[in-house]
Amino acid sequence: MFPMNPEQGGMWAILGGTFDPVHRGHLTLARDVLSMKMLDGLLLVPAYHPPHKPKNCFASYEDRVTMLKLAVENYNYFAVSRIEEELSGSGFTLHTVRALKKKYPAAGFYFLIGADNIEAIKEWYKPEEIIGEIKIIAGTRPGYRPDLATHELAVKIEYMTTTPVDISSSKIREKVKRGIERTELIKLVPEKVADYILRKKLYQ
Repeated sequence: MFPMNPEQGGMWAILGGTFDPVHRGHLTLARDVLSMKMLDGLLLVPAYHPPHKPKNCFASYEDRVTMLKLAVENYNYFAVSRIEEELSGSGFTLHTVRALKKKYPAAGFYFLIGADNIEAIKEWYKPEEIIGEIKIIAGTRPGYRPDLATHELAVKIEYMTTTPVDISSSKIREKVKRGIERTELIKLVPEKVADYILRKKLYQ
């Protein structure tokens, strides 16, 4: 039985992002890594102030948190963390990881990314300290087959082959803006998330 909260200890993965909106690709990556690494749970951490997206997000923080909670409500091994809101700071990965480790000292953590983000790590805030602070796992995404020897940080990342799902939040927003049908939207996001997007008229 998976713990409901990292306060109970165990090994957890952290999956951060804007989740604008959360989609089936996020959940597939999370489920695959959770299963392959036999982890106890996964924390989804929505960005409060995304440092690499100066125009901020299209949906509010509250809407993105609500969509995440709707997406994972049937997974008792997933939890949504508002740690970046609590920090009210930079939103940098290093600060978030350190805050989670301090908040949940009984738990161990991995940091989960899509393989397309491997090269971008060089541009993160203090990437060497991140690598020293937490083990990073990279899951595959369609069209990305990175060479782990491309830079000195990449060779320290654990690379895992996960189920390819070719979905992006930006494409979903574009489709919603053009008037996507509900039957098509639920192929991209969980059903309750689709209904929330349409009811709140997000991304239109």
